[in-house]
Amino acid sequence: MNILILSCGTRNKLMRYFKESGSGADRVIGTDCSAYAPALYEADAHYLVPRMTAPDYLDVILDICKKEKIDALLPLQEDELFLIASHREKFAQAGITPIVSEKETIELCRDKYAFYQHMKQNGLPVLPSCQNLDEFQKRLEAGEMHFPVFIKPIRGCGSIGIQKVDNMDLLSVLCKYSSENMLIQQFAEGEEYGVDLYIDMLSHRPVSIFTKKKLRMRAGETEKSVSIKDEALFSLIRKTAASLSLSGPVDMDVFCIDGHYYISEINPRFGGGYPHAHACGVNFPRLIAANLSGTENPDDIGNYEERICMLKYTDLMTLKL
Repeated sequence: MNILILSCGTRNKLMRYFKESGSGADRVIGTDCSAYAPALYEADAHYLVPRMTAPDYLDVILDICKKEKIDALLPLQEDELFLIASHREKFAQAGITPIVSEKETIELCRDKYAFYQHMKQNGLPVLPSCQNLDEFQKRLEAGEMHFPVFIKPIRGCGSIGIQKVDNMDLLSVLCKYSSENMLIQQFAEGEEYGVDLYIDMLSHRPVSIFTKKKLRMRAGETEKSVSIKDEALFSLIRKTAASLSLSGPVDMDVFCIDGHYYISEINPRFGGGYPHAHACGVNFPRLIAANLSGTENPDDIGNYEERICMLKYTDLMTLKL
C-alpha cells in the first residue's frame, strides 16, 4: 500500500505511524504548499504543491498519485476534506481510494450551526447554540440560555476567533464587527473530553473508540490528557456516528456537565490528539490498511488501558533546504 498524505504540515508523528512496521504501508508520500512543513521530511518522498485553491491543484495531486503509484489519499485539512470528497470519483477512476467521509457530512460538520440543528433533530445532546444576536436575545429572555457564552466562527477551525463572553455589550460589539458569521454557544461549565473514532470504510460501523479527558489545551490542540473509559460515552458516540455518513478517522469534542455528556463538535479527520490513542495501542493506520485490502475490521471498541496520561512537549528538526 502506498499512501499520500496531503497538507501534512506539522503532523510528523502521524507520518511516522504510517511508516511503522505493521502499519500496512509500503511507502508514505507527503505534500504541502510550504517547504517549511516539517512532516514533509519524515516521508519516503515529498512534493511541494500549489495551495488547494489553485485551479490546477487536483491535477497536480493526480499526477503525483500516478507517479508514486498511490493506493490511498489522506487529506488532513478541513477545506481539503470537502475538496477531495467532492472529486472522489476522479480519484476512484484512477484506482485511488480517498480516505474521507461523504461530502454532505463534511459540510454539515464544518457548519457549526447546521451541525447543532442536526443533533437537535436527531435527539442527541448538544450545547444550546444560536446563529445570530437576535436569536440569542430571545433565548436569553426565555431563560433558555445565559451568560457566559462562547462565540466562534460558524465555519471556523483550529480555535481561531473563539472567545468567552460574559455580558451583552461585548457580545453585541463582537457580533457586529466580526468579519465572519459567529455561533453563540452556551459556555460549558464542565469537563472536556476528546474522542478518536474509527468508522470502518467497508462496514460503515464504529470499530474503534478512544476517549480521553482533556487536562490542558494550547492553540486549539490537546496538550495534556488522560485516557478514560465510560460505556455511557461509548453509547453516545455510537448513536451520534449512526446519524452521519462518516468514514475512516474521526475526531470529536465532548463536554460533561453535571454528569451528562454533550457533543460539541465533530471533525471528520485525524485529530491533533490522536498520538495519545496510538501510544495506547489504538492503531488507525492498521485499520485503514485492512480496509484498503478489502477486509472489514472487527469491533475493538475500548481496547486500551485507562489512566494513561499524554504530555506533549516541543521538538524540532534542522535541515538545509
